[in-house]
Amino acid sequence: MKKRYKLLIALLFIVGSILYILPNHVLPYTILQPQRVQAINTLDTKNRPYKNVEVLTKDTLKLKGYFVKSSLDSTYASIILVHGIGGCKQHFTDLAITLSNKGYDSWLFDNRAHGESEGQFSTYGYKEKEDISAIIDKIKNNNPMSKIGIWGNSLGGAIAIQAIEQDKRIEFGIIESTFTELNQIVYDYQKRFSYNIGLKWICDLSLAKAETITDFKTSQVKPINSVKNITQPMLIAHGNKDENIKFEYGKALYKNLASRDKEFVEVENAGHYNMFSTGGENYKNKLFNFIKKQTIKKEF
Repeated sequence: MKKRYKLLIALLFIVGSILYILPNHVLPYTILQPQRVQAINTLDTKNRPYKNVEVLTKDTLKLKGYFVKSSLDSTYASIILVHGIGGCKQHFTDLAITLSNKGYDSWLFDNRAHGESEGQFSTYGYKEKEDISAIIDKIKNNNPMSKIGIWGNSLGGAIAIQAIEQDKRIEFGIIESTFTELNQIVYDYQKRFSYNIGLKWICDLSLAKAETITDFKTSQVKPINSVKNITQPMLIAHGNKDENIKFEYGKALYKNLASRDKEFVEVENAGHYNMFSTGGENYKNKLFNFIKKQTIKKEF
């Protein structure tokens, strides 16, 4: 009997320790510190001219990026391309080449705490929206009359939404496969990695701890609220088989978007990572025609 009692006490101690350590010392850093990656720069492999550029953020971090100029005589707009969690600027180099061929300048940056950019922590748009404004300052210094658009994928979409709300110099946006609220998507990911067992209280504790680690108000990262204040033209796209971020989130963002000039594109059978390949030319044409509508009159 005493052995069983001691075993039970030991087991409770171990479980209690794990439940304390996870939300206080493991999960907050998992949320705040995505892995840093670099990918193949197709601008190099396809011999396309570009410039390495750098932007200093409001809190004095250096963001590393590429500037890809329009290959046409005219430049119709400058488009900021914003990658997802654990991504990097190289993930958008093929798209930058396509946009260059169509007459657009592209600005690709590693988000803070990603790739070659400085910073320890990702804040899911809370600080990154200010980073976007710093990028716009640089674009305007380069070309004061340029129209500004933004194209964000996954986390990049959430960052873009918050930036569009704050900085009215952004004249249009394309948002792919993003979430509605940070606390909800953290809970969704926790369930997905725990065989659909939901531990909401652990997620809430982890986010609360994340706020103490860095200057980060997690409760304010709510793209679903931001879209209610956005009047600029927006296209929101989502795959209806998205395994990471629910398709319904894309629909909710569109429904709540205040803009009168808005489009929603459902990509049939697309998951989180294969929107372009699954959607094919039809999907690409919808995106590029949306950009054309905001910038030039003639067809691509």
